[in-house]
Amino acid sequence: MAIHLNDRSVVKVSGGDRLTFLDGLVTCATEGLAPGSLAYGALLTPQGKVLTDLFVHTRDDHLFLDLPTSALADILRRLNMYKLRAAITFEETDAGVILGEGPDDPRAPGIGGRSIGTGEEAAADAYHAARIEAGVPDAVIDFILGDTFPHDANMDLTGGVDFKKGCFVGQEVVSRMRHRGTARRRTVIVAADAPLPATGAEITAGSRVIGRLGTVVGTGGLAIVRIDRVKDELKAGDVPVRLTVPPGAPFSLASEEANEGAGA
Repeated sequence: MAIHLNDRSVVKVSGGDRLTFLDGLVTCATEGLAPGSLAYGALLTPQGKVLTDLFVHTRDDHLFLDLPTSALADILRRLNMYKLRAAITFEETDAGVILGEGPDDPRAPGIGGRSIGTGEEAAADAYHAARIEAGVPDAVIDFILGDTFPHDANMDLTGGVDFKKGCFVGQEVVSRMRHRGTARRRTVIVAADAPLPATGAEITAGSRVIGRLGTVVGTGGLAIVRIDRVKDELKAGDVPVRLTVPPGAPFSLASEEANEGAGA
């Protein structure tokens, strides 16, 4: 069954400059995308923070951008500001983001298909559970737009940032974080033996708040936390929890004391 995501909107992008224009603006590579493909990236501030995450759906003569509805008006304004004399137009549509059809979500295996069209309003628990298992966050529910670096949302691990392509807005800051290894906030997987509290509950390590819960499905969830402040007595609200890094992630969880002891 195709499920409609009701918190995402769709922008149609037309014009001969559409692929090259976006390639110089967003974090993912778009210039060489073939019709029918799907890419994931973000539009950043010059300071390197995520204004919106976005999926680029390609067609023969246009593109579709799927992005959070809450960011739609601001992103349309910015895109029109950036385009200058480029041969490109942006148009809000009535189309929806559909799960269960189309190309596979490029962020991680097992999340399922994603396309533009129409579908039923239904619970998307299977989609959210697959994201939790893969450690893949969604904008708004898992991270705050305008206050999150791509590394915080693991975009450098999910194909959301192409470090080999040409320039994009915010590239200098994001590339410096990568090369210096300065990311201290990361999205991690949260597990408990009892149902987790609601999205927004504080994640604490002892008496210190190290993050907040994002997506929650039963006893599993996601959270962006300070990975250098993880220690025993971890809780989400009043519920004891365990934190683990996403499969294959190149970072680890450690307390500040452990880092200091290792000479970090």
